[in-house]
Amino acid sequence: MVNGDHVCGAGIIGREWGITAAHCVIEFIDSPYNFVSVRSGSNRHDYGGIVHNVTYMSYHEKYDSGNNDYDIAVFKVDPFFRFNNVTQPANLPENSRFYDTDWGLVAGWGDFIDFDPVLSNNLQYVIVPKVCRKLCAEDYRNRYEITDRQVCYGFQDGGKDSCKGDSGGPLVTKNFTMIGITSWGDDCGKPNSPGVYTDVIGLVDWVKNKTTV
Repeated sequence: MVNGDHVCGAGIIGREWGITAAHCVIEFIDSPYNFVSVRSGSNRHDYGGIVHNVTYMSYHEKYDSGNNDYDIAVFKVDPFFRFNNVTQPANLPENSRFYDTDWGLVAGWGDFIDFDPVLSNNLQYVIVPKVCRKLCAEDYRNRYEITDRQVCYGFQDGGKDSCKGDSGGPLVTKNFTMIGITSWGDDCGKPNSPGVYTDVIGLVDWVKNKTTV
Protein backbone atom coordinates (compact mmCIF):
# COMPACT_ATOMS: atom_id res chain seq x y z
CA MET A 1 0.00 0.00 0.00
CA VAL A 2 1.06 3.60 -0.59
CA ASN A 3 -0.44 6.08 1.86
CA GLY A 4 -2.94 3.36 2.76
CA ASP A 5 -4.16 2.79 -0.81
CA HIS A 6 -3.82 -0.55 -2.57
CA VAL A 7 -1.22 -0.52 -5.36
CA CYS A 8 0.06 -4.08 -5.79
CA GLY A 9 -0.06 -7.54 -4.33
CA ALA A 10 2.80 -9.48 -2.77
CA GLY A 11 3.70 -12.85 -1.32
CA ILE A 12 5.10 -13.71 2.10
CA ILE A 13 8.31 -15.77 2.07
CA GLY A 14 9.54 -15.37 5.66
CA ARG A 15 8.72 -13.75 9.00
CA GLU A 16 10.19 -10.44 7.89
CA TRP A 17 10.37 -10.89 4.11
CA GLY A 18 7.96 -10.41 1.25
CA ILE A 19 8.27 -10.69 -2.52
CA THR A 20 6.60 -8.68 -5.27
CA ALA A 21 7.20 -7.27 -8.76
CA ALA A 22 9.97 -4.77 -9.49
CA HIS A 23 7.56 -2.48 -11.34
CA CYS A 24 5.57 -2.18 -8.10
CA VAL A 25 8.45 -0.72 -6.08
CA ILE A 26 10.77 1.04 -8.51
CA GLU A 27 8.90 4.35 -8.17
CA PHE A 28 9.44 4.37 -4.40
CA ILE A 29 12.85 2.74 -4.05
CA ASP A 30 14.72 6.01 -3.48
CA SER A 31 12.02 7.64 -1.34
CA PRO A 32 11.46 7.47 2.42
CA TYR A 33 9.57 4.26 3.14
CA ASN A 34 7.29 5.73 5.82
CA PHE A 35 4.31 5.85 3.43
CA VAL A 36 4.80 2.30 2.04
CA SER A 37 3.18 -0.59 3.92
CA VAL A 38 1.61 -4.01 3.47
CA ARG A 39 -1.43 -5.62 5.09
CA SER A 40 -1.53 -9.25 6.16
CA GLY A 41 -4.10 -11.50 7.79
CA SER A 42 -7.16 -9.97 6.15
CA ASN A 43 -9.39 -10.96 3.25
CA ARG A 44 -9.87 -7.23 2.59
CA HIS A 45 -7.35 -4.84 1.10
CA ASP A 46 -8.68 -1.83 3.00
CA TYR A 47 -9.08 -2.94 6.63
CA GLY A 48 -8.46 -5.71 9.15
CA GLY A 49 -5.42 -7.82 9.84
CA ILE A 50 -2.05 -6.22 10.59
CA VAL A 51 -0.42 -3.32 8.75
CA HIS A 52 3.35 -3.69 8.43
CA ASN A 53 5.71 -0.85 7.61
CA VAL A 54 8.15 -1.55 4.77
CA THR A 55 11.70 -0.90 5.99
CA TYR A 56 13.73 -2.13 3.01
CA MET A 57 13.14 -2.79 -0.70
CA SER A 58 15.36 -4.14 -3.46
CA TYR A 59 14.56 -5.00 -7.07
CA HIS A 60 16.61 -7.03 -9.54
CA GLU A 61 19.60 -5.21 -10.96
CA LYS A 62 18.70 -6.34 -14.50
CA TYR A 63 15.08 -5.24 -14.36
CA ASP A 64 13.99 -3.84 -17.73
CA SER A 65 10.90 -1.63 -17.63
CA GLY A 66 10.55 -1.94 -21.39
CA ASN A 67 9.59 -5.61 -21.38
CA ASN A 68 9.38 -6.26 -17.61
CA ASP A 69 12.25 -8.73 -17.78
CA TYR A 70 13.57 -9.66 -14.30
CA ASP A 71 10.39 -8.19 -12.78
CA ILE A 72 11.08 -9.22 -9.20
CA ALA A 73 11.70 -7.45 -5.88
CA VAL A 74 11.95 -8.26 -2.19
CA PHE A 75 11.13 -6.21 0.90
CA LYS A 76 11.39 -6.31 4.71
CA VAL A 77 8.63 -5.41 7.14
CA ASP A 78 8.23 -4.22 10.72
CA PRO A 79 6.53 -5.68 12.69
CA PHE A 80 7.23 -9.17 11.42
CA PHE A 81 4.48 -11.24 9.82
CA ARG A 82 2.52 -13.26 12.37
CA PHE A 83 1.91 -16.82 11.17
CA ASN A 84 -1.38 -18.46 12.08
CA ASN A 85 -4.29 -20.25 10.38
CA VAL A 86 -4.86 -17.16 8.20
CA THR A 87 -1.33 -16.00 7.40
CA GLN A 88 1.33 -18.41 6.14
CA PRO A 89 4.40 -18.02 3.92
CA ALA A 90 4.62 -19.55 0.48
CA ASN A 91 7.38 -22.06 -0.10
CA LEU A 92 10.27 -20.97 -2.28
CA PRO A 93 11.15 -23.46 -5.03
CA GLU A 94 14.42 -25.37 -5.16
CA ASN A 95 16.39 -25.52 -8.39
CA SER A 96 17.13 -29.21 -7.94
CA ARG A 97 13.49 -30.29 -7.66
CA PHE A 98 10.79 -30.93 -10.25
CA TYR A 99 7.50 -29.09 -9.76
CA ASP A 100 4.14 -29.76 -11.32
CA THR A 101 3.58 -26.37 -12.93
CA ASP A 102 0.82 -27.34 -15.36
CA TRP A 103 -1.65 -25.30 -13.29
CA GLY A 104 -1.16 -22.35 -10.98
CA LEU A 105 -3.28 -20.45 -8.48
CA VAL A 106 -3.06 -16.65 -8.67
CA ALA A 107 -4.65 -14.38 -6.04
CA GLY A 108 -5.21 -10.67 -5.58
CA TRP A 109 -7.57 -7.74 -5.22
CA GLY A 110 -7.26 -6.57 -8.82
CA ASP A 111 -9.96 -5.27 -11.14
CA PHE A 112 -12.73 -7.61 -12.23
CA ILE A 113 -12.82 -6.14 -15.75
CA ASP A 114 -10.04 -4.36 -17.61
CA PHE A 115 -12.23 -1.50 -18.84
CA ASP A 116 -13.94 -1.04 -15.43
CA PRO A 117 -11.10 -0.27 -12.99
CA VAL A 118 -12.79 -1.13 -9.70
CA LEU A 119 -10.79 -3.16 -7.18
CA SER A 120 -12.32 -6.19 -5.54
CA ASN A 121 -13.08 -5.62 -1.86
CA ASN A 122 -12.35 -9.26 -1.03
CA LEU A 123 -9.37 -11.37 -2.01
CA GLN A 124 -10.05 -13.28 -5.23
CA TYR A 125 -8.26 -16.24 -6.75
CA VAL A 126 -8.31 -18.21 -9.97
CA ILE A 127 -6.63 -21.43 -11.08
CA VAL A 128 -5.14 -21.08 -14.56
CA PRO A 129 -3.33 -23.49 -16.90
CA LYS A 130 0.24 -23.05 -18.08
CA VAL A 131 0.74 -21.93 -21.67
CA CYS A 132 3.91 -23.28 -23.26
CA ARG A 133 6.55 -20.69 -24.14
CA LYS A 134 6.26 -21.30 -27.89
CA LEU A 135 2.49 -20.75 -27.93
CA CYS A 136 2.74 -17.72 -25.64
CA ALA A 137 5.39 -16.18 -27.89
CA GLU A 138 3.12 -16.78 -30.88
CA ASP A 139 0.19 -15.19 -29.05
CA TYR A 140 2.23 -12.05 -28.41
CA ARG A 141 4.12 -12.07 -31.70
CA ASN A 142 4.54 -8.56 -33.17
CA ARG A 143 3.27 -7.10 -29.88
CA TYR A 144 5.51 -8.02 -26.97
CA GLU A 145 8.57 -10.13 -26.21
CA ILE A 146 8.40 -13.13 -23.88
CA THR A 147 11.79 -13.53 -22.19
CA ASP A 148 13.44 -16.53 -20.54
CA ARG A 149 12.58 -15.08 -17.12
CA GLN A 150 8.85 -15.13 -17.85
CA VAL A 151 6.18 -17.85 -17.85
CA CYS A 152 2.64 -17.65 -19.18
CA TYR A 153 -0.63 -18.84 -17.65
CA GLY A 154 -4.20 -18.41 -18.81
CA PHE A 155 -7.04 -19.83 -20.86
CA GLN A 156 -6.63 -19.56 -24.62
CA ASP A 157 -10.34 -18.71 -24.90
CA GLY A 158 -9.92 -15.94 -22.35
CA GLY A 159 -12.25 -15.34 -19.45
CA LYS A 160 -10.59 -15.91 -16.07
CA ASP A 161 -7.30 -14.11 -15.58
CA SER A 162 -5.29 -11.84 -13.30
CA CYS A 163 -5.90 -8.13 -13.90
CA LYS A 164 -4.76 -4.62 -12.99
CA GLY A 165 -4.10 -4.39 -9.27
CA ASP A 166 -2.97 -8.03 -9.06
CA SER A 167 0.62 -7.16 -10.06
CA GLY A 168 3.22 -8.44 -7.63
CA GLY A 169 0.93 -11.12 -6.27
CA PRO A 170 1.92 -14.79 -6.08
CA LEU A 171 1.36 -17.62 -8.52
CA VAL A 172 1.58 -20.87 -6.54
CA THR A 173 1.29 -24.62 -7.08
CA LYS A 174 -1.26 -26.80 -5.28
CA ASN A 175 1.37 -27.28 -2.55
CA PHE A 176 1.77 -23.51 -2.17
CA THR A 177 5.20 -23.32 -3.76
CA MET A 178 5.66 -19.93 -5.36
CA ILE A 179 6.45 -20.38 -9.04
CA GLY A 180 5.56 -16.95 -10.38
CA ILE A 181 4.88 -13.28 -9.68
CA THR A 182 2.09 -11.49 -11.52
CA SER A 183 3.86 -9.19 -13.98
CA TRP A 184 1.83 -8.09 -17.02
CA GLY A 185 -0.70 -8.97 -19.67
CA ASP A 186 -2.63 -7.55 -22.62
CA ASP A 187 -5.98 -6.53 -21.15
CA CYS A 188 -7.55 -9.08 -18.79
CA GLY A 189 -9.08 -12.37 -19.81
CA LYS A 190 -8.58 -11.61 -23.49
CA PRO A 191 -8.43 -14.62 -25.86
CA ASN A 192 -4.93 -15.60 -26.98
CA SER A 193 -3.40 -13.19 -24.46
CA PRO A 194 -2.35 -15.17 -21.36
CA GLY A 195 -1.08 -13.54 -18.22
CA VAL A 196 2.70 -13.19 -18.00
CA TYR A 197 4.46 -13.99 -14.73
CA THR A 198 8.03 -13.65 -13.52
CA ASP A 199 9.59 -17.12 -13.28
CA VAL A 200 10.51 -17.48 -9.60
CA ILE A 201 12.07 -20.91 -10.11
CA GLY A 202 14.70 -19.39 -12.38
CA LEU A 203 15.36 -16.45 -10.05
CA VAL A 204 15.20 -18.15 -6.64
CA ASP A 205 18.97 -17.87 -6.11
CA TRP A 206 18.69 -14.08 -6.44
CA VAL A 207 15.89 -14.07 -3.85
CA LYS A 208 17.92 -16.12 -1.38
CA ASN A 209 20.99 -13.93 -1.87
CA LYS A 210 18.96 -10.80 -1.15
CA THR A 211 17.17 -12.16 1.93
CA THR A 212 17.72 -14.37 4.96
CA VAL A 213 15.15 -16.91 3.74
